Amino acid sequence: MALRKRVLCLTMKRYLIATACNKKYEEFLLNHWFRSLKDNVDLSEIDVLIMDYGLSEDIVQKLSEQGAIVRKANRVDGHVNNTRFLELADFLKENSFYKQVILCDSGDIIFQDDFSHLFKENTTQIRAVTEDFSPNMDMIINETKVENADEIRKKLWKKQLINAGFVVYPRDVYIDFVERAFSKVKDSYAWGVDMILLNYYAYENGFFKLPVIYNFIPTTARVRYKVEDGIFYIIKNGEKIKVYVVHNAGGYKAFRPVLKFGYGKNYNIPRPLTIFTLRIFYISLYGLRHLGSIFRKR
Repeated sequence: MALRKRVLCLTMKRYLIATACNKKYEEFLLNHWFRSLKDNVDLSEIDVLIMDYGLSEDIVQKLSEQGAIVRKANRVDGHVNNTRFLELADFLKENSFYKQVILCDSGDIIFQDDFSHLFKENTTQIRAVTEDFSPNMDMIINETKVENADEIRKKLWKKQLINAGFVVYPRDVYIDFVERAFSKVKDSYAWGVDMILLNYYAYENGFFKLPVIYNFIPTTARVRYKVEDGIFYIIKNGEKIKVYVVHNAGGYKAFRPVLKFGYGKNYNIPRPLTIFTLRIFYISLYGLRHLGSIFRKR
Protein backbone atom coordinates (compact mmCIF):
# COMPACT_ATOMS: atom_id res chain seq x y z
CA MET A 1 0.00 0.00 0.00
CA ALA A 2 1.41 3.38 -0.97
CA LEU A 3 2.00 5.79 1.87
CA ARG A 4 0.26 9.14 1.77
CA LYS A 5 2.11 12.14 0.53
CA ARG A 6 3.09 14.45 3.37
CA VAL A 7 1.04 17.61 3.67
CA LEU A 8 2.22 20.83 5.31
CA CYS A 9 -0.87 22.30 6.93
CA LEU A 10 -0.65 25.69 8.61
CA THR A 11 -3.54 26.85 10.78
CA MET A 12 -2.55 30.47 11.51
CA LYS A 13 -2.14 29.91 15.23
CA ARG A 14 -0.15 32.46 17.26
CA TYR A 15 2.23 30.08 19.01
CA LEU A 16 4.58 27.33 17.94
CA ILE A 17 6.40 24.48 19.65
CA ALA A 18 9.16 23.09 17.47
CA THR A 19 11.58 20.20 17.60
CA ALA A 20 13.91 18.32 15.29
CA CYS A 21 14.33 14.57 15.03
CA ASN A 22 16.01 11.83 13.02
CA LYS A 23 15.23 8.15 12.60
CA LYS A 24 17.20 7.14 15.72
CA TYR A 25 14.67 8.77 18.05
CA GLU A 26 11.51 8.62 15.93
CA GLU A 27 9.71 5.99 18.03
CA PHE A 28 10.30 8.02 21.19
CA LEU A 29 9.20 11.18 19.37
CA LEU A 30 5.87 9.65 18.37
CA ASN A 31 5.02 7.49 21.38
CA HIS A 32 6.41 9.58 24.24
CA TRP A 33 7.26 13.16 23.22
CA PHE A 34 4.24 13.81 21.00
CA ARG A 35 1.77 11.69 22.97
CA SER A 36 2.67 13.37 26.26
CA LEU A 37 2.40 16.78 24.57
CA LYS A 38 -1.09 16.07 23.24
CA ASP A 39 -2.28 14.52 26.51
CA ASN A 40 -1.10 17.33 28.78
CA VAL A 41 -0.85 20.61 26.88
CA ASP A 42 -3.67 22.80 25.55
CA LEU A 43 -2.78 23.05 21.87
CA SER A 44 -5.80 25.14 20.83
CA GLU A 45 -3.52 28.14 20.10
CA ILE A 46 -0.33 26.18 19.39
CA ASP A 47 1.02 24.54 16.26
CA VAL A 48 3.52 21.70 16.56
CA LEU A 49 6.41 21.71 14.09
CA ILE A 50 8.67 18.72 13.66
CA MET A 51 11.75 19.30 11.54
CA ASP A 52 12.45 16.06 9.74
CA TYR A 53 16.10 14.98 9.69
CA GLY A 54 15.51 11.50 8.28
CA LEU A 55 12.23 10.25 9.76
CA SER A 56 10.67 7.19 8.15
CA GLU A 57 7.63 7.80 5.94
CA ASP A 58 5.44 5.76 8.30
CA ILE A 59 6.30 8.01 11.25
CA VAL A 60 5.82 11.15 9.13
CA GLN A 61 2.36 9.93 8.13
CA LYS A 62 1.35 9.16 11.73
CA LEU A 63 2.60 12.51 13.02
CA SER A 64 0.83 14.39 10.21
CA GLU A 65 -2.42 12.53 10.77
CA GLN A 66 -2.28 13.50 14.46
CA GLY A 67 -1.93 17.19 13.66
CA ALA A 68 1.80 17.89 13.54
CA ILE A 69 3.43 20.01 10.85
CA VAL A 70 6.30 17.91 9.50
CA ARG A 71 8.89 19.88 7.54
CA LYS A 72 11.66 18.16 5.62
CA ALA A 73 14.83 19.86 6.79
CA ASN A 74 16.85 21.84 4.26
CA ARG A 75 19.57 22.95 6.67
CA VAL A 76 21.49 19.69 6.95
CA ASP A 77 25.14 20.74 6.72
CA GLY A 78 26.12 20.31 10.36
CA HIS A 79 25.13 18.71 13.66
CA VAL A 80 21.34 18.63 13.99
CA ASN A 81 21.60 20.43 17.35
CA ASN A 82 23.01 23.39 15.43
CA THR A 83 21.19 23.23 12.10
CA ARG A 84 17.74 22.99 13.76
CA PHE A 85 18.13 26.61 14.91
CA LEU A 86 18.71 27.78 11.34
CA GLU A 87 15.90 25.60 10.00
CA LEU A 88 13.43 27.02 12.50
CA ALA A 89 14.51 30.59 11.71
CA ASP A 90 13.77 29.91 8.02
CA PHE A 91 10.33 28.56 8.93
CA LEU A 92 9.49 31.59 11.10
CA LYS A 93 10.53 33.99 8.33
CA GLU A 94 8.19 32.15 5.97
CA ASN A 95 5.33 32.19 8.51
CA SER A 96 5.25 35.57 10.19
CA PHE A 97 1.97 35.04 12.10
CA TYR A 98 3.69 33.18 14.96
CA LYS A 99 4.37 35.52 17.88
CA GLN A 100 6.15 33.15 20.31
CA VAL A 101 8.04 29.91 19.80
CA ILE A 102 9.40 27.10 21.94
CA LEU A 103 12.32 25.11 20.57
CA CYS A 104 12.96 21.92 22.50
CA ASP A 105 14.68 18.55 22.28
CA SER A 106 12.78 15.51 21.01
CA GLY A 107 14.59 12.34 22.07
CA ASP A 108 14.87 12.90 25.81
CA ILE A 109 11.89 15.03 26.90
CA ILE A 110 8.37 14.25 28.12
CA PHE A 111 5.59 16.64 29.13
CA GLN A 112 3.51 16.14 32.28
CA ASP A 113 1.40 19.30 32.57
CA ASP A 114 0.10 22.26 30.58
CA PHE A 115 2.82 24.86 29.99
CA SER A 116 0.86 26.85 27.36
CA HIS A 117 0.67 29.86 29.71
CA LEU A 118 4.40 30.41 29.17
CA PHE A 119 3.64 31.80 25.71
CA LYS A 120 1.71 34.69 27.31
CA GLU A 121 4.09 35.62 30.13
CA ASN A 122 7.23 37.80 29.92
CA THR A 123 6.65 37.95 26.19
CA THR A 124 9.53 40.28 25.31
CA GLN A 125 12.24 38.04 26.77
CA ILE A 126 13.82 34.65 26.29
CA ARG A 127 12.49 32.34 29.04
CA ALA A 128 14.57 29.39 30.19
CA VAL A 129 15.72 27.25 33.12
CA THR A 130 19.31 27.48 34.37
CA GLU A 131 21.20 24.51 35.76
CA ASP A 132 22.36 24.37 39.39
CA PHE A 133 25.06 21.81 38.63
CA SER A 134 26.46 21.72 35.13
CA PRO A 135 29.58 20.98 33.11
CA ASN A 136 31.74 23.93 32.13
CA MET A 137 30.44 24.06 28.58
CA ASP A 138 32.55 27.10 27.77
CA MET A 139 35.60 24.80 27.94
CA ILE A 140 34.62 23.17 24.64
CA ILE A 141 34.64 26.44 22.73
CA ASN A 142 37.74 27.55 20.83
CA GLU A 143 38.57 29.58 17.75
CA THR A 144 38.25 26.54 15.47
CA LYS A 145 34.56 26.28 16.36
CA VAL A 146 33.33 29.86 16.79
CA GLU A 147 34.62 33.37 16.31
CA ASN A 148 35.55 35.43 19.38
CA ALA A 149 35.86 32.32 21.55
CA ASP A 150 37.86 34.12 24.26
CA GLU A 151 35.20 36.81 24.57
CA ILE A 152 32.47 34.17 24.86
CA ARG A 153 34.36 32.26 27.56
CA LYS A 154 34.87 35.44 29.59
CA LYS A 155 31.20 36.34 29.34
CA LEU A 156 30.09 32.90 30.52
CA TRP A 157 32.69 32.42 33.28
CA LYS A 158 30.88 31.66 36.58
CA LYS A 159 27.47 31.96 34.91
CA GLN A 160 24.73 29.40 35.51
CA LEU A 161 24.23 27.50 32.28
CA ILE A 162 20.92 27.94 30.47
CA ASN A 163 19.86 24.54 29.18
CA ALA A 164 18.84 24.75 25.52
CA GLY A 165 16.59 21.69 25.70
CA PHE A 166 13.42 23.73 26.35
CA VAL A 167 13.43 27.49 25.75
CA VAL A 168 10.66 30.02 25.01
CA TYR A 169 11.47 32.85 22.59
CA PRO A 170 9.65 35.87 21.17
CA ARG A 171 9.65 35.32 17.41
CA ASP A 172 11.68 38.43 16.53
CA VAL A 173 14.17 37.79 19.33
CA TYR A 174 14.65 34.22 18.12
CA ILE A 175 15.41 35.35 14.57
CA ASP A 176 17.79 38.05 15.83
CA PHE A 177 19.55 35.50 18.06
CA VAL A 178 20.06 33.03 15.22
CA GLU A 179 21.23 35.64 12.70
CA ARG A 180 23.68 37.26 15.11
CA ALA A 181 24.96 34.28 17.10
CA PHE A 182 25.14 31.57 14.45
CA SER A 183 27.07 33.86 12.11
CA LYS A 184 29.97 33.23 14.52
CA VAL A 185 30.01 29.47 13.85
CA LYS A 186 33.09 28.10 12.07
CA ASP A 187 32.45 24.39 12.63
CA SER A 188 28.75 23.56 12.25
CA TYR A 189 29.41 19.94 13.24
CA ALA A 190 30.82 20.84 16.65
CA TRP A 191 28.81 19.56 19.62
CA GLY A 192 27.75 22.09 22.25
CA VAL A 193 27.91 25.16 20.02
CA ASP A 194 24.15 25.74 20.24
CA MET A 195 24.21 25.79 24.05
CA ILE A 196 27.14 28.20 24.20
CA LEU A 197 25.70 30.61 21.65
CA LEU A 198 22.32 30.67 23.38
CA ASN A 199 23.96 31.43 26.72
CA TYR A 200 26.19 34.13 25.23
CA TYR A 201 23.25 35.88 23.55
CA ALA A 202 20.95 35.55 26.56
CA TYR A 203 23.50 36.89 29.05
CA GLU A 204 24.31 39.75 26.67
CA ASN A 205 20.69 40.73 26.06
CA GLY A 206 18.87 39.48 29.14
CA PHE A 207 16.46 36.63 29.82
CA PHE A 208 13.79 35.54 32.29
CA LYS A 209 14.71 32.61 34.52
CA LEU A 210 11.99 29.96 34.68
CA PRO A 211 11.39 27.66 37.66
CA VAL A 212 13.06 24.27 37.45
CA ILE A 213 9.74 22.48 36.79
CA TYR A 214 9.82 23.78 33.20
CA ASN A 215 12.98 21.87 32.28
CA PHE A 216 13.75 19.45 35.07
CA ILE A 217 17.03 17.54 34.68
CA PRO A 218 17.65 15.21 37.65
CA THR A 219 21.43 15.48 37.25
CA THR A 220 21.65 19.27 37.34
CA ALA A 221 18.75 20.41 39.56
CA ARG A 222 19.43 21.17 43.23
CA VAL A 223 16.03 19.97 44.44
CA ARG A 224 14.59 16.83 46.01
CA TYR A 225 12.33 14.84 43.73
CA LYS A 226 10.45 11.56 43.50
CA VAL A 227 8.83 9.42 40.84
CA GLU A 228 5.39 7.91 41.42
CA ASP A 229 3.69 5.80 38.75
CA GLY A 230 6.11 7.17 36.19
CA ILE A 231 5.38 10.82 37.08
CA PHE A 232 8.11 13.19 38.30
CA TYR A 233 7.51 15.52 41.24
CA ILE A 234 9.83 17.91 43.03
CA ILE A 235 9.53 18.19 46.81
CA LYS A 236 9.36 21.72 48.21
CA ASN A 237 8.62 22.38 51.89
CA GLY A 238 7.24 18.87 52.15
CA GLU A 239 4.83 19.44 49.25
CA LYS A 240 4.80 17.44 46.00
CA ILE A 241 4.82 19.65 42.89
CA LYS A 242 4.36 18.02 39.51
CA VAL A 243 7.09 18.73 36.98
CA TYR A 244 5.86 20.20 33.69
CA VAL A 245 8.80 19.24 31.48
CA VAL A 246 11.15 16.34 32.29
CA HIS A 247 14.49 16.24 30.48
CA ASN A 248 16.61 13.08 30.64
CA ALA A 249 19.70 14.95 29.43
CA GLY A 250 23.08 13.31 29.24
CA GLY A 251 24.47 13.22 25.73
CA TYR A 252 25.45 9.55 26.07
CA LYS A 253 23.32 6.72 27.45
CA ALA A 254 25.74 6.09 30.33
CA PHE A 255 25.30 9.68 31.53
CA ARG A 256 21.50 9.80 31.43
CA PRO A 257 19.98 9.98 34.93
CA VAL A 258 16.83 7.91 34.24
CA LEU A 259 16.54 4.35 32.97
CA LYS A 260 13.59 3.27 30.82
CA PHE A 261 12.70 6.92 30.28
CA GLY A 262 9.28 7.55 28.79
CA TYR A 263 5.66 8.54 29.20
CA GLY A 264 3.51 6.26 31.36
CA LYS A 265 3.45 4.56 34.74
CA ASN A 266 5.68 1.69 33.63
CA TYR A 267 8.57 4.03 32.84
CA ASN A 268 11.22 6.13 34.61
CA ILE A 269 13.67 4.50 36.99
CA PRO A 270 16.12 7.03 38.54
CA ARG A 271 19.83 6.20 38.69
CA PRO A 272 20.99 7.80 41.99
CA LEU A 273 24.63 6.75 41.62
CA THR A 274 24.89 8.27 38.13
CA ILE A 275 23.26 11.50 39.33
CA PHE A 276 25.55 11.74 42.40
CA THR A 277 28.70 10.96 40.40
CA LEU A 278 27.98 13.55 37.72
CA ARG A 279 27.17 16.24 40.29
CA ILE A 280 30.45 15.59 42.11
CA PHE A 281 32.31 15.69 38.79
CA TYR A 282 30.72 19.02 37.78
CA ILE A 283 31.41 20.59 41.18
CA SER A 284 35.02 19.33 41.22
CA LEU A 285 35.64 20.56 37.70
CA TYR A 286 34.31 24.01 38.55
CA GLY A 287 36.45 24.12 41.70
CA LEU A 288 39.60 23.16 39.83
CA ARG A 289 38.99 25.78 37.16
CA HIS A 290 38.30 28.45 39.78
CA LEU A 291 41.51 27.52 41.64
CA GLY A 292 43.45 27.63 38.38
CA SER A 293 42.13 31.11 37.60
CA ILE A 294 43.32 32.36 41.01
CA PHE A 295 46.87 31.09 40.42
CA ARG A 296 46.95 32.59 36.90
CA LYS A 297 46.16 36.03 38.35
CA ARG A 298 49.09 35.87 40.78
